[in-house]
Amino acid sequence: MNNTTFIQAFRQSAPYINAHRGKTFVIMLEGKALMSGRPPSIVQDITLLHSLGIRVVLVYGIRPQIDAALQQAHLNSDIHLGKRVTSADALEIIKQVSGKARFELEALFSNGLPNTPMFGANLRTISGNFITAKPLGVHEGRDYHFTGGVRKVDESGINHQLNAGNIVLLTNLGYSSTGECFNLPAEDIAVQTALALKANKLIAYGSDEIGRAHV
Repeated sequence: MNNTTFIQAFRQSAPYINAHRGKTFVIMLEGKALMSGRPPSIVQDITLLHSLGIRVVLVYGIRPQIDAALQQAHLNSDIHLGKRVTSADALEIIKQVSGKARFELEALFSNGLPNTPMFGANLRTISGNFITAKPLGVHEGRDYHFTGGVRKVDESGINHQLNAGNIVLLTNLGYSSTGECFNLPAEDIAVQTALALKANKLIAYGSDEIGRAHV
């Protein structure tokens, strides 16, 4: 691409930049995408969106990572009616896997070496107890233990962080009003967060996993 073509393309992009500045995007990054070797380029894309004035909430899933970690720990990964039954032992493994994924994403967002797309971005990612969970309970005689669903999204807290210029990072874990931790479908978190925030776009990386209900 020569300079003239680049300048023309950049000028043509201006209306889209203006149209989306200040808008809210919820981005769903699935477990397969995290394992694909693509996260650095995905993070660069998200950084570009942020630099254009778009408010970003990033939700990540870790389904294949959970499967692998449970297998390595010799724990059964029972699926009932399309959802994982999360025992207390499995939940401890899932916490570790989720934390590792969050640390790795935060590290990617912290990259700011010269001559890279991240240089000068100075991004902050914020995680927290923005998702209130509810237990799935017992269905058809099977107790799901620590598998849950979204009860409430703290849209006020998330909006406060977005207004401060931060990227909000949501894990696959939620917390009940009694302080218990639950394993939630990342897709459920992404959809319910987008609805609560009245997001302008819900974007999925690795959409071939969308629709698989187990978490």
